[in-house]
Amino acid sequence: MMEMYEEEKQELEERVEEKEVCRAILQHGKDILKSDIFKETAFETHHLHGTVLEHTLNVCIVCMWLCRQLKNRGAKINEKDLIQAALCHDLGMVGRESKYKDRLNSWGDHPKESMRIAKELVPDLSEEAADMILNHMWPISGSMPRSNEAMILCIGDKYASMADWATWLTRQR
Repeated sequence: MMEMYEEEKQELEERVEEKEVCRAILQHGKDILKSDIFKETAFETHHLHGTVLEHTLNVCIVCMWLCRQLKNRGAKINEKDLIQAALCHDLGMVGRESKYKDRLNSWGDHPKESMRIAKELVPDLSEEAADMILNHMWPISGSMPRSNEAMILCIGDKYASMADWATWLTRQR
């Protein structure tokens, strides 16, 4: 009986956590989410089969999960900066066929374009969030993360990218 109670309690806590994460994303990312360029991410292919939108939302969710895990262990994390950077990190990929010489160049160059777009969408974007966007491709390009939030974004982006590729590979079988 007690085991069943504990399982139901855990499920309820997870649902509450999910709602809190969604609330935080909507609160700190509302201007980004309603922007025309963010809407365009739904039509831009990313990692061969998915879209920039799907990848971006996955990155944001992974980042928030990592954020909450670290906060539960006493780390200080700026959720606002993390959410804004996660939602903007790949906006520079929109229209990449006309912006970059090839896919390889887009990997290294899109962070600068993403940061430029983010500053337009979020006039009060912090320097920390801008730096996170600029360096989210580390170690492929950019500088090593200088904050907990920047490391979370790098890890979240790599994790979500690996999941994107795993889905693609599974579909190829």
